[in-house]
Amino acid sequence: MNEKELKNLIKASILSFADGNLTNNSLSLFKSLGYKTDRQSPFREKNYRFFKDSFLDGNVSFKEEKALVKDWKYVDLLFQLTKDELAIAISSPLVGEGQGEGKTRVDRTIIETYIFFVIELVNENYNRTDLSKITREINKVFPMPVMILFKHGSLLTLSIINRRINEKDERKDVLKKVTLIKDINIKNPHRAHIEILFDLSLEELQRVHKITSFVKLHNAWQKTLDVKELNKKFYKELSNWYFWAIHEVEFPNASLEADRSVLPGIKNEDKVREHNAKNLIRLLTRILFVWFIKEKNLIPDELFDESYIREHLINGFEPRKKMDFDHKTKGSKYYRAVLQNLFFAALNQTVGGREFRKDKQHMNITNLMRYESYFKNPSAFLKLVEEVVPFMNGGLFECLDHPAVIVKQHVA
Repeated sequence: MNEKELKNLIKASILSFADGNLTNNSLSLFKSLGYKTDRQSPFREKNYRFFKDSFLDGNVSFKEEKALVKDWKYVDLLFQLTKDELAIAISSPLVGEGQGEGKTRVDRTIIETYIFFVIELVNENYNRTDLSKITREINKVFPMPVMILFKHGSLLTLSIINRRINEKDERKDVLKKVTLIKDINIKNPHRAHIEILFDLSLEELQRVHKITSFVKLHNAWQKTLDVKELNKKFYKELSNWYFWAIHEVEFPNASLEADRSVLPGIKNEDKVREHNAKNLIRLLTRILFVWFIKEKNLIPDELFDESYIREHLINGFEPRKKMDFDHKTKGSKYYRAVLQNLFFAALNQTVGGREFRKDKQHMNITNLMRYESYFKNPSAFLKLVEEVVPFMNGGLFECLDHPAVIVKQHVA
């Protein structure tokens, strides 16, 4: 299965949570990631009482209040993944590392098996602290790492814990950091969530980390979810995109930045490259900020939905570059109609003052919308941004175009 096919399968598995049996949907999601085993012991009753009767006999370390057990709507034990199942999954025998008392000890970590639970909570929104506390309380009950898939409303959160051997008592281990892949939208999964889940798939972990033991699997999970690693990957992808884009984009007014004193009619290429680089960095900064506030639900998702844009927003929208692609006629439709209007005529314009520039209105009015003819329904676009997008009142979205020069011709 190639990367695109696997990501599509992960997305389909997430979408399936909209209906159907929660346990089956959860197993299907993990199966899409390559984690499949017959070592399953589903609960007869999917509730906290059954969990308590099965695992908490006399356990005083488990705190019901911290675990928010009153909010548990559904709970089930999905499966147990041991090194034997892992070896089958990656089609390779695993190497034991330091066997002792039935456990593998490497790098101050006890790794023998994973247990996966699914828990549905009664409310939609839970903060990271709440979900981490539930994860820690459950992990107090088991001698091995317990991973939990939470469903809360229309969202999923995968909770992953790291553990290490206790420095004073090697018969115990210490609960360390809980990492959450939080708020995966069941109806519209975020691309970033699909990317992270793809990175955690057995196939991808095996390709990147060459797993030869359960310990290495655990370490691969931790490295993949490490914030520094995620940041490094993000900035690497961002820089790769920049170096690609700098050879593709052409910003207006480059000729005004060029030094025309070299030769008549010949641009100074260094000045043009500097002009394009400066504007590309400014564009990236604006887009990153827009994406941040979009995640805060302050920018409509529709403005970044390719299908929606094609069907409802822009006439002749064609985002894919072709061999005969004409930048002047097609290349900047999305940038002009959506991004420029979002930057300069929405985020840089007060709510209530957003409108398209009228015919014969002065060209230098930069905080009114332009390219009305590009839209299938201009008023629908105005309504979309007016209802959601705030006025930012800052310099980041100020239009920096050179004022148009109006030349009057006098006839003798």
